Amino acid sequence: MKFGHLAAVALAGWLLMAPSVDCARDGLQRQTPLSDWEQVDSFSSQESCENYRAIVTAAEKSDSGNVSGERYSYSICVQADDPRLKAE
Repeated sequence: MKFGHLAAVALAGWLLMAPSVDCARDGLQRQTPLSDWEQVDSFSSQESCENYRAIVTAAEKSDSGNVSGERYSYSICVQADDPRLKAE
């Protein structure tokens, strides 16, 4: 994570995390640790994170054949200091 991202995370408080897409296997990496997931965006509250997640998930459902879009249905909002975000 870059320094600029750390500052944004410290101010935000909540992160929208989504599983990575493995292009070679044409699938989502849902079984990987949360620390390996991609940060989609950061938010100041859980409510704003969940609202954004709902909007993106609904928009992506219209493109059901797209694995990149499917990943938002598995996305989650977590606090920026969630211990699962630290690589083991």
